[in-house]
Amino acid sequence: MFGQSTRTCLAVLALALACASTVQASDLYQTYQQALGHDLAYAAAQQRQQAAAQKAPQALAKLLPHLSLESGAAWVDREHSGPAHRNRDNSNAYALVLIQPLLRWQNVVGHEQGKALATAGEIDLLAARQDLMLRVADAYFELLLAEDQLATSRQQVHTLGQQLDKAQRLRREGSGTENEVQRIQARYDLAQAEQIAADNALRLNQQALARLTGSMPGELARPDDLVSFSGPQPARLDAWTDQARQHNLKVQAAEVRQLIAEQEVDKQRAGHLPTLDLVAAHGRFASVGGSLYDVTVPEEKYTQTVVGVQLSVPLYAGGGTQSRTREARALQGAAESELEDARREADFMARQAYLNLTGGISQYQALQQALRSSQSDLRITTHAYEAGARISNDVLDAEQQLTRTRLQLARQRYAILQAQLRLMAASGSLSDDSLKALSALLTERVQG
Repeated sequence: MFGQSTRTCLAVLALALACASTVQASDLYQTYQQALGHDLAYAAAQQRQQAAAQKAPQALAKLLPHLSLESGAAWVDREHSGPAHRNRDNSNAYALVLIQPLLRWQNVVGHEQGKALATAGEIDLLAARQDLMLRVADAYFELLLAEDQLATSRQQVHTLGQQLDKAQRLRREGSGTENEVQRIQARYDLAQAEQIAADNALRLNQQALARLTGSMPGELARPDDLVSFSGPQPARLDAWTDQARQHNLKVQAAEVRQLIAEQEVDKQRAGHLPTLDLVAAHGRFASVGGSLYDVTVPEEKYTQTVVGVQLSVPLYAGGGTQSRTREARALQGAAESELEDARREADFMARQAYLNLTGGISQYQALQQALRSSQSDLRITTHAYEAGARISNDVLDAEQQLTRTRLQLARQRYAILQAQLRLMAASGSLSDDSLKALSALLTERVQG
């Protein structure tokens, strides 16, 4: 069902072809690519992954031979209590020593554990990359919405300014009233305050996106105003939650960490087992000088090679091995709880995104109808005002209703796209390729 998850997720976006002017602008995927090279949280995740990748070779090293060069020297001065016997000499030695573990079960378990830790690091990096996609998308769509809000505020200020000029002119001509002028003036002043707030919000959202990408954003590609959406496929909530409980990246990471915790129990229990090593050494030994009964002892030199096995059987370690085993078992229980919590969280995130998506689409369709109704209401009210049957406040109310509906429609459009990305992330299907395909689909509609 989810074998073609990218196409399944992108099927949510059945974008209607609409007339649109050609726009040369940065799209969502290009913005994300900029963030990859600048975001410090993702850079830290890359460094942690590189550190985790070293766990496997470190664990393997404990299974391989250890070769070392060892040397030493000593000076000896011996005196006897009997007749005057005195012996002074010095000795030195150096040897090449090889130790090959033959039976160390804790090292075998540690090797598997090291590979699992490296795998967990890779999954964590994918999760950090996925998180960056969502953060960029949120900042991207929030900036688009801020641009829409500022454009709406400017339009309201412009419209109210025209109405205020007209009301003042009618008052001077004697066909208007001071009360009507003051009502429009109050709305005009409020619209100016809202425009200032919208301008500040735009600047803050520009900074939020620049914090991720390292540069101030220019013109951004945006979905067409006439875009339409269809529901997610498959259209069953349980299909998405099952997918999330199995393939969500946080769930996958928790599964690996549970395995690591189980291996840690085996590793600590292996502290009770005997160990067997192959030991080989080849070296040169020398004893120089010295005397016996005042007769100088000649220098002695010899070379020696030793090959053998060394068996170590743990008998008592002060209870440390048992304590570490109990600690590992407790951590294993914590890992199991964390895994179940990750599954529950993935289930909830999938449900939330799915319901936000399906409910958002229904709300978007209702807002589209509301927009048509608002446009019709403004047209009728304007004609009635021109015919003298309505007052100017009615026209202003109709215009504000229309602009509010347009803004709500834009907000809902971006919310649907964000819910789509979150549903893909919760189900484990959000990737560079899927984000690129989504971005290209939106850009294609923008560019016509």
